[in-house]
Amino acid sequence: MGRQRAGLVGRQAELAALGAAAESRGLVVLRGEPGSGRGAVLARAGAELARRGVFVLELSGAARHPEWDRFGVRIVLDAIRERFEDLGGRARLTEAIDALSRLCVPAGYESAWERSRLVNALGTVFRRLGPAAVLVDDADGLAQPAIGLAAARHAGCPVFAACADDTGLGEVADLTIELGALSAEDADGVLRQAVGLPVDDGLRRAVREGLGALYGNPGTVVSTVADLRRRGRLVTVHGHVCLRDPGTPVALSPEHPLLVALERCGDLGRDLVRLAGDTAFGVDEIPLLAAATGRSTAEYGRAADRLVRAGVLDADGEGRLSVRCPALGAAVAEHGSAPLHEAVAGELLDADGARPHVLARHLAAAGTAVPRRPEVAAGLRDGAPDTARWYAAWWHTEDGEDRSRAAVELVRRFVRTADYARLARFVGEVPAGELDPADLAAAAALAALHSGRPVPASVRAAVTRDGRVPAALEFCDRWFAGAGDLTIGEVETAFAPLRSSLALPTIERRTVGVEHAFALRDLVPVLASVLGADFGTPADGPLAAYHRVLAGYADGDWTAALSAARELELDPHADTLARQSARLHAAEMCSWRGEDQRAAAWLDSVPAADCAFPALWSWVVAGWLHQTGNSAGALSAGERAAGGPGTARLLRRMAAIAMESGEVMRARRVLAETERTYARDDSPEARETVSYVKGLVTGDGARARTAERLVRGGGNRFELSLACQLVGSTTAEPAPWLAEAFEIAQSIGAARLTARVKRVFQGSGGVVQEQRDRDEDLSETELRIIELIRLGRTNRQIAHAVRMSEKTVAKHLTRLFAKAGCRTRHGLATSDLGGRPQPLGA
Repeated sequence: MGRQRAGLVGRQAELAALGAAAESRGLVVLRGEPGSGRGAVLARAGAELARRGVFVLELSGAARHPEWDRFGVRIVLDAIRERFEDLGGRARLTEAIDALSRLCVPAGYESAWERSRLVNALGTVFRRLGPAAVLVDDADGLAQPAIGLAAARHAGCPVFAACADDTGLGEVADLTIELGALSAEDADGVLRQAVGLPVDDGLRRAVREGLGALYGNPGTVVSTVADLRRRGRLVTVHGHVCLRDPGTPVALSPEHPLLVALERCGDLGRDLVRLAGDTAFGVDEIPLLAAATGRSTAEYGRAADRLVRAGVLDADGEGRLSVRCPALGAAVAEHGSAPLHEAVAGELLDADGARPHVLARHLAAAGTAVPRRPEVAAGLRDGAPDTARWYAAWWHTEDGEDRSRAAVELVRRFVRTADYARLARFVGEVPAGELDPADLAAAAALAALHSGRPVPASVRAAVTRDGRVPAALEFCDRWFAGAGDLTIGEVETAFAPLRSSLALPTIERRTVGVEHAFALRDLVPVLASVLGADFGTPADGPLAAYHRVLAGYADGDWTAALSAARELELDPHADTLARQSARLHAAEMCSWRGEDQRAAAWLDSVPAADCAFPALWSWVVAGWLHQTGNSAGALSAGERAAGGPGTARLLRRMAAIAMESGEVMRARRVLAETERTYARDDSPEARETVSYVKGLVTGDGARARTAERLVRGGGNRFELSLACQLVGSTTAEPAPWLAEAFEIAQSIGAARLTARVKRVFQGSGGVVQEQRDRDEDLSETELRIIELIRLGRTNRQIAHAVRMSEKTVAKHLTRLFAKAGCRTRHGLATSDLGGRPQPLGA
């Protein structure tokens, strides 16, 4: 792993400890595993000492030096000669250097007397350096670092030595500082710094989950990002860096120290890691592995010991081995582990008294690699087997009714666990006649809808009889064709066979939320209502990503919603109409967050002429234009569309814009249009919209409260903030309502909405209690700019400090003003954006 060259993130406590230790002129050991940032911390401490006027001599135990020079004297001499011009005026320093050079030869280490003379001469050099601090990185690269560093300490120099293994330094150190894992927040900062642009939440989550405990190791984060970039897996979408192909696990860089250690063990080590990464592999299974591969148990045992010592594998108290982190397992999983599991399972099957639980684990991991053995099927179904064991049980069950029942149960488990990718593979594997054709068609359709890929021709041929296409395939065909007249009834008909075979409960009455979701092409709530509790909400695939866009928008988790929208942009199988809706919702969120360029970019990707959701398009455009000061254009844009998904939102927004712009007559026309639109509709959405618009236009407090109750029941937090504002404007006690509106706006990161509620609240005499967490979207540069603003720095001074142009600083400030909900530098400085405000500079 290469060293980080960017600014140091975190480690403030360690730096403070180093600064305090410098006054005591002792030997301080900075210890941490590779990649923990030892060198970066040491360099920052050296820079701080240099600012205090202390001469800093920087050494590296990894520098080239003769093997016989166990104390690293040559390294000291080379470093002093390189800085000699900076040492002018040091009394008799040249004489001491010459004396040390004459003694630093192989013969100088041959006897205790010669070594004593060498150490004394080294101490003389350090004393004649005058006030100086000695910094030694990679001190464990020296054979005997403690002796040379002790000479520096005895000469009165504060000594800081960084190492992974102290090699005796701990015994003579005055202080040892351990560099543990970074906090998750600081690790996020390292990730942002390594990426160099705003990080998509999906990328952050994938790296964090892949690295596990190693996410707190800055060197690992940096090297992992570099490897993802080399592999072409990082791509920028609407200003954020995203992970291409998120279904593929994040792997450690080949140069990572753990993989280097693994490579030293060769195939033995790779075999152990593959097995330990798949199952709870125990050391007592090593003889089985050895017999299966033709190697010796002792060889595998020694390899396991080395890997545990190196930190590649972890061993618990019961002797089970596990891989240090998922990304390490992913790095060695290219060739798969099924053959190894097959070989171990074969040994167990051939042995007398095979351990059933161990056998079941290896059979499940081997899948179809093991030839069918009907005698093991019952054992695989015993207990509470997971889906992998059920799959193996199906595979090993004899043909007949039992196998068909196992296939039906397997479909149920795939659906319940939302493993639609494996369901797609299974429907292609199951032999003809094993599942009823209608069941197979429904299962294949379910997998196709979640993957965005049509049902394979082979499956289609197997379920089509006499030219009659099953209802599930008909629905799939119409869905992928983008038919605009689809109904929820077609979904119920398509999956009725599956409901019957899986004995699912009666369909509950459909809710308005389900109908609204279906109108926007979100199938997840619809399938959940049709299949009930046995339907697992998907986590992967285009259907899941689009559902996360709408769910995140409604729940107020806009970071996750925007991440899902960017994921859809990268998925070639995403539904075209759903992608349009996702883009419009992304534009809406960016607009309220004050990110106008990103909002414009999302809108530009949905031309009005080609948009399948005209009311939704007008809703977004009208809101954006109004927020950016073009209220006339907003009202004009809002009048272009009516009917279809988004109409209710559009009518509410048009009424709000008209009232805020002083266009009372136009607002009344919107009210009349709203009442006409919903004259024969008594649905909750209709009552909510009519009550909202009437309360807004007429100031009717009772109508406003009705709208607020209905919005609250619907669960859309953004709409709830607006509804609370509405109630606050029609009641004699606005403070509680405006306080809730402000809290909601702030929690979802809607900077413009936050600023608007704040102005209304303060205008009514209320006091805003702001509690903002550190914004995940703030880059290290933006955090630094906020810090400098609080110190009273000018744009020119900030530009010099962060090494960018004044124009770029001004652009950053514009975005920060929107995020903080303010319009001035003083407002930004007194906000709590980026942490608690500090005392202001002059």
